[in-house]
Amino acid sequence: MSMKQITLCIMALLWLAACQGQPSPADSAVSAAQIQRLNSDYTVGTPRISFAIFDGPAPLAGVERVEVTAVPVNDENGTTSTPVTAVPYLDYELPYWVIYPPLPTPGIWGLTATIYLADGAAIQSQFLVEVKAGPAAILVNAAAPRSQNRTLATEPDLAKLSSGHDPNPALYQMTIADAVQSGKPTVVAFATPGLCQTKWCAPVLDSVETVYAEEGEEANFIHVEIYQDFQDLTFVPEVAEWGLETEPWVFVLDADGRVTARFEGPLSPRELGEALQPLLP
Repeated sequence: MSMKQITLCIMALLWLAACQGQPSPADSAVSAAQIQRLNSDYTVGTPRISFAIFDGPAPLAGVERVEVTAVPVNDENGTTSTPVTAVPYLDYELPYWVIYPPLPTPGIWGLTATIYLADGAAIQSQFLVEVKAGPAAILVNAAAPRSQNRTLATEPDLAKLSSGHDPNPALYQMTIADAVQSGKPTVVAFATPGLCQTKWCAPVLDSVETVYAEEGEEANFIHVEIYQDFQDLTFVPEVAEWGLETEPWVFVLDADGRVTARFEGPLSPRELGEALQPLLP
């Protein structure tokens, strides 16, 4: 464990201990609900934070609504943000929630999720996020790198372009550079579906293919495999060009090649479709 991770753990323990003295909602219930963060690239502003809610090994059942408040861990005044209602995405292999809370300063933020259940009970669960002054990956409104990713024209062997078990050839027809010049919006997915280590990452490319099946003629859809070589596991150059430190990532570009949405981690067809739809004719 690195010193950074140790520091984060210590801050987490101190913050969670301090939270124990705060009153729970009047109708709260005892539960083992745990929040699992599903992404990690948080930048000052209103970053996308996705999370899942578990009761032991299974997703927590009966969730009606989730509200999240945030407070800087090093804020002596304990100023808490206005609650943000999380948006549920249930059309994924496992359900997840998304918030875009206002996090105006870098540092460690403590988030408290109040989970309202169908039976009228409410549960509180805390988790931490580290907010950075600048991003790792390309930000919204930035011009997309004009990447010359491999396609079936430059690498005819589809098995070298994707680790997926049954890749769709339509996602390997165009470079990102060509897509930007096409005058259409573009969806770019960076993922390694056959080599991901959790059940959260593989379905991301399935989501992209689902939206492609619905909107394929109106937008460009590109999958960039993370690895250049599946034996040595060397990264393709696009990983560095786009500033990726994790995977999967999906970016939505407008017709001018500017990023309009960025998604790290799980991404359902509905969430992707909501981001793409305003760009379509």
